[in-house]
Amino acid sequence: MNTHFLSSLRSGLIMGLAILSIGCDSMLDQTPPLDISNDIALSTPSGIVAALTGAADQFSSGAFYGGNTMSIGELWSNNVESNVGADFGRLQILSYNLNIFNPEGRSMWGDGYGVINRANNVILALDNVSFADPRQKDLLRGRALALRGASLWALCMYFAQPWGFTPDNSHPGVIIRTEPTLGDIGTVKARATLKECYDQIIADLTQAATLLPAKDAPYMGSLAAKAMLARVYFHMGEWAKAEAFCTEVIASGAFKLNPGVADVVASNSTPEAVFEIVNTPVDNAGSIVWDFRQADNSLPRYWAGTDFVNALYTDTTDKRLALYVYRNNRLYVAKWDRIAMNTPIVRLAELYLTRAECRAQQGNAAEAIADVNIVRQRAGVKDLSATLTGNSLLNAVRRERNLELAFEGDIFLERKRQRRNLKLRAWNDAALIFKIPDIEMNANTLCVQNP
Repeated sequence: MNTHFLSSLRSGLIMGLAILSIGCDSMLDQTPPLDISNDIALSTPSGIVAALTGAADQFSSGAFYGGNTMSIGELWSNNVESNVGADFGRLQILSYNLNIFNPEGRSMWGDGYGVINRANNVILALDNVSFADPRQKDLLRGRALALRGASLWALCMYFAQPWGFTPDNSHPGVIIRTEPTLGDIGTVKARATLKECYDQIIADLTQAATLLPAKDAPYMGSLAAKAMLARVYFHMGEWAKAEAFCTEVIASGAFKLNPGVADVVASNSTPEAVFEIVNTPVDNAGSIVWDFRQADNSLPRYWAGTDFVNALYTDTTDKRLALYVYRNNRLYVAKWDRIAMNTPIVRLAELYLTRAECRAQQGNAAEAIADVNIVRQRAGVKDLSATLTGNSLLNAVRRERNLELAFEGDIFLERKRQRRNLKLRAWNDAALIFKIPDIEMNANTLCVQNP
């Protein structure tokens, strides 16, 4: 159990727990099982709170948003090189030799649907439980919807071909589950199309944004839900919609860029973090799973690839060089060296760079350049030329994005979005998505396996 997460939850639940007539501490220290009996565990406000806490804690695990969803794609990307020191699961990933028993994919699938099932239990139970303050019901529903939508998004990214793989996106996505499963009930269900999955993700995050306060740490607030929507629309090529959500979050004034390039990884809960996963010395999920560490490891298993090194060293005045350490003729990543550091899922710099490409795609070069220059100025490098347009501008925006968000899970999704090879593999190579794990295939006769 992520103890810091639970501690933050106790102090951060606005409007809600203070008005409940039960003892909160005892309920929050419980981890509900995956299958929850609605007529017992979720028949009281305290049971619903406990179930949602379990969902949020599983969401933040190292197997899911606390680590794997941010790190696994990096292994496939051009940013990372490795040696044979990888463990069994990651060696399968690096060698493009995945099977249904891969532990990384298996745990990601299990935790993803564990979160979704707990969220579904909460959503169903809320209609049958009375709260002293009705606003608490909306708050809990919004949190559950945000967790469900973000979980479905991550599962699509790693278990389905990306948006645009087929002209109408009718290719297999993952399984949409909006009702609780209990034992075998609700287990057998076919995969939805990717378009249907995206429709569900957008619906969940959109509704969550209407129910949540602007900021709701350690959960997603409405602004974080809108930042996730910007990410979804960006991958769909819906430039105007993605730009609008980026602008709403940026213009809110709720977040600001840290003064220094390393500040977001030097301390937790910085002003730049739109949404982050809390880690503690007990679980330390993010640092353990990412494993791109150099300070306390004389020979890390992963280091920056040649393409990235060449791009970074183009301008030796770039302050982001301080996030790396050069030794043994290799450039090692020092972003994630700190024990119990929080995992930034969305930060403000990403929204500036997303908005920059959206504006460039719509022919608004001047404002696109202005957005990129905000990020470049913090990095201590000169502004982009004001004369950039067309593909030259797009390439400059994308290069800046890779330098700024390197080793944060972004490059894997970006390569697929841009239809670019990942190392020597095409963006749509079946070896770049996980097999549906045995835990699903054995129980679900309608689930079709990936090639």
